[in-house]
Formats: sequence, C-alpha cells, structure tokens
Amino acid sequence: MIRNQVRVIVAILFIGAGSVAYFAASYVATPKFIVKNESDVNVEVTAYWKQQSKNLGSILAGGEQMFELNDEAAMEFRVAYPDGQVITNSPAIYFTSGTTVIAVVTESAIKVNAEF
Repeated sequence: MIRNQVRVIVAILFIGAGSVAYFAASYVATPKFIVKNESDVNVEVTAYWKQQSKNLGSILAGGEQMFELNDEAAMEFRVAYPDGQVITNSPAIYFTSGTTVIAVVTESAIKVNAEF
C-alpha cells in the first residue's frame, strides 16, 4: 500500500518537474524571427535593433527567412522593393527571451506580431 503511494507521489513529482522544465525553457529560449514575403516580388530586408542591424538579403516572392538573436530590444524591419519603394514597420516591436517575432511582407506593408 505504502509502496504504491510512493510510486504515485514520485510519478506526480516527475511529471510536475517535466512540466516546469518545459514551460521554463520557452521563457529562456533565444528569440526567433521569421520574415515571410507574401508579396509578388523579391524584396531586400534588413532588421534593426539598438545600434545594430542584420541584412537578411533578398527574400524570394513566397519565401521566408528565419534567424535567432540572443538579445532584448525593439526590432524594426526595413523592406526595399524592386521599384525603389522602402517601408518599415512602425512602431518597432519589442522582443525578449522566448519570443517569436513574425514579420509578413505584402505589396505595401509589413505586418509584425510577437508570440510568447
């Protein structure tokens, strides 16, 4: 009887510890950024945060680019179209550990949101 109770308690503790580890990992994970090009043309994308930038290069129409960045700040994306038009998302979106930022480029806008 006591042996079964001990097994149940150990199983509950094991499941609880696993659950805590799973949820804690998402809060300390490196922020991820996904840029999706849903426009009909290739675009040049650059990400800006603090005093730094990352050139993502050309993203093909219908394509996407993913990168990770171990930092905490506000991110702005600048998109250059082949016709010379340049747009940025405003306001910049804040990111921190465990955040996934998704930027969707269309013909005339950048829609950005963050998921935790």
